Amino acid sequence: MEFVIIESILQFIETLSRYVSVEIFVLVGSFLEEIIAPIPSPFVMTIAGSMVAAEGSPFWYLFIVAVIASVGKTLGAMIWYIVADKAEDVVLGKVGRYVGLSHKQVEQFGARFSGRKRDYITLFIIRATPIIPSAPISILAGFLSLPKKMFIITTFFGTIVRDFVYLYIGFSGIEAAKTFMSGAEGISSIVTIIMAVVAVAIGVWIIVRKYRMKKVTAEKKEK
Repeated sequence: MEFVIIESILQFIETLSRYVSVEIFVLVGSFLEEIIAPIPSPFVMTIAGSMVAAEGSPFWYLFIVAVIASVGKTLGAMIWYIVADKAEDVVLGKVGRYVGLSHKQVEQFGARFSGRKRDYITLFIIRATPIIPSAPISILAGFLSLPKKMFIITTFFGTIVRDFVYLYIGFSGIEAAKTFMSGAEGISSIVTIIMAVVAVAIGVWIIVRKYRMKKVTAEKKEK
């Protein structure tokens, strides 16, 4: 059922590319791509790249399209950020005491990314790397309450670089785009799985650590 829904969305996006300008297409498509995570990352931009080539626009126009696309992507990312930030308050408020993690501790951890130069550079590189899934990064940033200014700036400029790569591939030709997409989807899926495993491992570590601390405290009281 889920596959059918995603397939329908992909068909809608592909159909949209035939009836609107490339500028509107990337703005709407990038927003949907960020909000609906299962949409393959290269899908919208490679189509847009081929649209630019078909219109006979010059190579440099890919940069303009990338900037417009980044606006849509950043808006979508902000929605995930806000939802994750609010969800963190609710989730930790109910189950935080059972896993030994409080809202204050999460905010303290997020505060380590205070907006220093290296924080900007790190998040920019993550955003600019094509194979790293975008939505999970937005969710994690919101959950940790990273500075909004840093999140927005690095998302916007990092996405321009990321989208330009996809646009260039689409601009180069349909076959090149298909070949890249088939490989990129697999790599992106692997990265997503690795991120999920790491998240679960961290969660287990927190629970085990909390259990051990309680055990040590109990033993000290007995003595």
